[in-house]
Amino acid sequence: MIGVLGDILFRVSDSRVLTIRNMKQEISASWETMDRIGLKPLTEYSGPNLQTISFEVTLDASLGVKPRMMLQTLERMAEGSEAYDLVLGRRLIGKNKWVITKCSAAYDVILRGGEIYKATVSLNLQEYV
Repeated sequence: MIGVLGDILFRVSDSRVLTIRNMKQEISASWETMDRIGLKPLTEYSGPNLQTISFEVTLDASLGVKPRMMLQTLERMAEGSEAYDLVLGRRLIGKNKWVITKCSAAYDVILRGGEIYKATVSLNLQEYV
């Protein structure tokens, strides 16, 4: 097992390959400045921002994944109101759960009859507090 996000199990086995690519995590804080006459502005810490994560997933029927079913699952997760744990290996990522804020799919290979054979999905997650 590589990881888990809600109903999606990322793993490599003899029958199925579903992995994460190009994962990026952004952690930041807010800082405000207050202008002062004749002096440099005063900097004040406002607090941490919500963390974000983005990554890509390839849904490939030749690797044992059913692209249309996985896209339906991702659609349900993205449009739903549920937050999910993100686990890589055996470790939770972040201190809180995550929501899918954006899910975009590129249909790389479409077969006769409109069957999706291969798709690349980009996911954007935001920390849920």
